[in-house]
Amino acid sequence: MKIRYKIVLQFSLIVAFNLLMFSGFIYYREDQKRHETFRGRLSKRAITTARLLFDVSGFSPELIRIMDKTSVNRLIGEEVYIFNTKNQLVFSNAESVPKELDTALLDRIKTENSVEFRINERENLGLLFEGKFDNFIVIESGIDVDGEANLKSLRQTLLISFLLIILVVIISGMFFAGQALQPIKTINHQIDQITAQNLRKRVDEGKSKDEIAELAHKFNRMLNRLELGFEQQRSFVSHASHELRTPLAAIKSEVQLGLEERLRAPEYEKILQNILEDTDKLILLSNSLLQMARPIDSFNLSKIENIRIEELILALQNDVKNNKPDAIVRVNFENIPPDEHLTIVKGNESLLKNAFLNLLDNAIKYSNTQPVEVLIDFDEKECIVHISDKGIGISQEDLPNIFEPFYRGENAFDVQGFGVGLSICHKIIDIHNGRISIKSQPMHGSTFTVALPHLTL
Repeated sequence: MKIRYKIVLQFSLIVAFNLLMFSGFIYYREDQKRHETFRGRLSKRAITTARLLFDVSGFSPELIRIMDKTSVNRLIGEEVYIFNTKNQLVFSNAESVPKELDTALLDRIKTENSVEFRINERENLGLLFEGKFDNFIVIESGIDVDGEANLKSLRQTLLISFLLIILVVIISGMFFAGQALQPIKTINHQIDQITAQNLRKRVDEGKSKDEIAELAHKFNRMLNRLELGFEQQRSFVSHASHELRTPLAAIKSEVQLGLEERLRAPEYEKILQNILEDTDKLILLSNSLLQMARPIDSFNLSKIENIRIEELILALQNDVKNNKPDAIVRVNFENIPPDEHLTIVKGNESLLKNAFLNLLDNAIKYSNTQPVEVLIDFDEKECIVHISDKGIGISQEDLPNIFEPFYRGENAFDVQGFGVGLSICHKIIDIHNGRISIKSQPMHGSTFTVALPHLTL
């Protein structure tokens, strides 16, 4: 079902429910009013008849019957029955006594003094009348023709009004819902025109600030992310192809050289050595590409744990010392934490190790054998790690792009690498809700700062 019809249906049901409640209340109040009015008439007629019969001298039952037939206050279908306290009928203007007027009912009237009951369409009121000389049970009966007719007319009026109002609500609801949803229809039309070939096209956000404008704004933001994703994908494929082409071309050249010329054994060994080096480059590049493509996908939420940053950094310091004996990595606290939770973060240990190892490798690679300083600090919300080197540094022009995949500064082309390590670090720190930043000057080194949320007490 379309939203337009859902809105009209739901709104119509709400209006119908409220109308039914309102109509029901009005009908109930009118019925109560009719009932009270007719009960008052029954009571007045019953007491009047009993007083004339028992308290006023000169009124015989025959005279009262004659007066009842000619009275302008007589009720339609009026019948009156008067019993003494022994349940014996002493007066009636009806031809027979209904079987419902039994001893049990008469005893109930004597006990409760006043009883209302209904026999078919007749409404009855039984009263205990205290006369001058004795008590009597008076039962007055009549048919409220006018009241019932008025109620019937009210029911018809309410029903017709209900149907007309619902019809008006449905028609007006269809119109206004169509008007309200017209911007969505326009957005749908604009969305149909957006394809992979024209991702730069955006939907019209309009000038209003309602929910539809917010939807258009968020859709445009999603398109921005998609466009960026497509551009990164194209850039990834382009750079990956370029990086893969170089060692593959070198391997092909070495193989062709070995096949086309007769060479001595040492020369063949040299060719194989070159092929081995190029193969190692391909393996290293392939691993880097896999790391760059998979860090978020491989982030397993079930492996989230508390990680003490200083222990992780010290473990990486030992790994670097074992793999690169000439490298010097110094680890210190900038401030001694008063509480241990200030250096504990929640995260995936293998991913964080990967991120900090990449930063340490970069610092060692570009530091020209000078020591790399690692300082651990904290504030009220974050654990902060500064990794500094005294290497070649990065120019101000290159800094904005340093975390882009395959991007390398102009002064780094002579150093072996593929330009994917910092991109991997950025993604890992980002999925841990952290921040990574850099300060650098050419020939004065670089300082990478990683801030991760620590545990809070």
